[in-house]
Amino acid sequence: MNHTITFTDIYEKHEKPVYNYVLRMVRDQEAAKDLTQDIFIKVYHKLTSFKGDAQISSWLYRIATNAYVDYLRTKGYRQSTVTDPFEENEEKDSDNKIVKKVLSIEDQFVKSNMNACIKGFLDNLPEDYRAVIVLHDLQGFKNREIADILNCSLGTVKIRLHRARNKFRGVLASNCDFYRNSDSMLSCDRKGN
Repeated sequence: MNHTITFTDIYEKHEKPVYNYVLRMVRDQEAAKDLTQDIFIKVYHKLTSFKGDAQISSWLYRIATNAYVDYLRTKGYRQSTVTDPFEENEEKDSDNKIVKKVLSIEDQFVKSNMNACIKGFLDNLPEDYRAVIVLHDLQGFKNREIADILNCSLGTVKIRLHRARNKFRGVLASNCDFYRNSDSMLSCDRKGN
């Protein structure tokens, strides 16, 4: 084990991204908070067994994914709605540091509506498809890392990601009209409204 890696380091660096990942999967803020806490308790207990044969992030997200699968198996699991988990007003600067971005009230409204629309369609994707899109496109993992996290082959990840994107793209094209508003911010309207 790499002794320079501490639980505190892992928690400080990965707590928010793991919470966001879990929230996008379970779609319930309270359940996501509880599940994230359980994940980090497991990480704390398993840290001594981490051999370093994978990246910490891959190992951590595998634990998170397994915790999510266990969550689905519990009697307490139920489909629920949540306030918009995509509603993060953060960006990364040129040094890859997170900085807060201040949006006008109008831009916040546009972003919130678009995120709610897209989130609704993302939530309806099959679990396997949603997992690869969330891990790759929203969490920024590479295909090899996703294969490690989901404990499947690289080919399976590539196929799922390709199929998930095609399905998602088709659903969005049939249900949404995308355009740029007067501030050049990407916006969408549901078709038929």
